[in-house]
Amino acid sequence: MGRDVFTDYSFKTAASAKGIEFERRSDGSRRAKSNVTYEAEQSSRDSGKLDPAVDPAVMTIRRSLPRFEETPDGKYRLTVGCPMDVESTCDTTGSMGSNVQTMIEVLPETYGMISKVLPGYDPQLALGIFGDKCDRFVMNRPQFEMTAEKIVNYVTKLVPESDGGDGPEDPQYAIFGAAYLTNTYINRLGLKGYHFCISDASFHDDLDPNILERIYGKHVWQDLADNGFGEITRSNLPDFDDMFKVLHARAHAFFIGIERTPSKWLHYYDSAHIIQIESTRFLPQIEAAIIGLTEGTIEPMDVRQWLKDNQVSNYNVDMAMRGLKNVKFAAQRNLEKASGLKIPQKGDVFASKQDLQPISHSDDADVNSTRDESINTWL
Repeated sequence: MGRDVFTDYSFKTAASAKGIEFERRSDGSRRAKSNVTYEAEQSSRDSGKLDPAVDPAVMTIRRSLPRFEETPDGKYRLTVGCPMDVESTCDTTGSMGSNVQTMIEVLPETYGMISKVLPGYDPQLALGIFGDKCDRFVMNRPQFEMTAEKIVNYVTKLVPESDGGDGPEDPQYAIFGAAYLTNTYINRLGLKGYHFCISDASFHDDLDPNILERIYGKHVWQDLADNGFGEITRSNLPDFDDMFKVLHARAHAFFIGIERTPSKWLHYYDSAHIIQIESTRFLPQIEAAIIGLTEGTIEPMDVRQWLKDNQVSNYNVDMAMRGLKNVKFAAQRNLEKASGLKIPQKGDVFASKQDLQPISHSDDADVNSTRDESINTWL
């Protein structure tokens, strides 16, 4: 599955190949000169379909798996590190309609900051969006990807409709997918990946089997069974308490409120899992801070200064710290201790791709010697 990772250089190359040009604002932030989803929006209007790269019904179960290269003796060497799934689902209704544009503009920061707080891992990102059931597309959900080419590609295929119809929206269908239609290696180790839901709105109180089929395809019930949730059927859907319980069991799941957190979310996320900020432009820093605290790679006493050092405004730092101070420090390390399993590292050798643990540990120098480290530098 390769050795490539997301770098600033590969991002610029991938964006340029898509015809995306950027300029700098007065504050130094990046601004795309054109609507990066224009072609996808036009194509979806003509076809009535999403591009396969972001269609939740295509290869419905989202997987995060190790990347291997086959060795001469038929074994498999881990080429980058242990995969870590990081998924976000972002509101694109009403005033949140420009969030995909922001997503592409801050993408290098998103991957770069998350990568730095996950040393030794292979961060795999699925950056999706949601709207309302009255929209043509209730949600867009990409696969977990780790290279700039593939992430830039799927971001430009997203179709934000910037509508929504009424006040509440329908992120519950994205939560359903995150809970029941996700399969990750990190969960097999007894650890959790990361899930972020970003919104400024409340949500409807229903799961409709017709809408589930509309989003995930009529084959969704078989997909659920294949993923270990055969008890979920058209006539036996989980209630919201059960759905969020499964999500929190599978992922370190957080709600990020933009300017406000509607009270309904408080029932499903406790104070240790709710963060509030003013603008999605600061999502890379906030998500990385959450991950760093949870992994134990950022100390609680350092978070405020870390955010300031990474260009988060004082107002947003103060707003975010009200929630960040409650994030459970090193929660991932507690899971690691409880599992008793070793987290595989780059260069470890497995007998087969399906094995959970390596059979030997290869010298990292042997792996690095075949790689041009110059492509891994950040501006």
